Amino acid sequence: MNPKYYRRQIAEVGIEDMVIDVSSLQKAMETMNELDELEKVLNHIKFNLRTDIRNLRVEYMQMIQEADGLINKRSLLGRKKTIDDVVKKKKTLKKERNTNIAAYEIIENLINDYLKQIDESRLYIKNHIQMKVK
Repeated sequence: MNPKYYRRQIAEVGIEDMVIDVSSLQKAMETMNELDELEKVLNHIKFNLRTDIRNLRVEYMQMIQEADGLINKRSLLGRKKTIDDVVKKKKTLKKERNTNIAAYEIIENLINDYLKQIDESRLYIKNHIQMKVK
């Protein structure tokens, strides 16, 4: 899937608009449940994202291996491919791979940041609940 699709999914989750409400014990517990649900959804998105990154790596690895097989084969114009041509092709493929994967990694970092914020919020709520119960 496209990185934009994952960005759209994250936006639809509504994590940016979430408010941590600990005004009462009930609201604090409801907020904890919301955080648990958000965490599940984000982990699912992250799993799919990692799968796409893995697939991209495999795809580019196959293309790079195919480029190795081009040495001394004739091109459409009848010219033999030299080692330099193959090295250039492999460098281009690696650069393209890294660029494509970087877009996914940015989103993965965003998800990791959200998951960290969820953990911090959960800790805040737990501490707040403990203070109210005492």
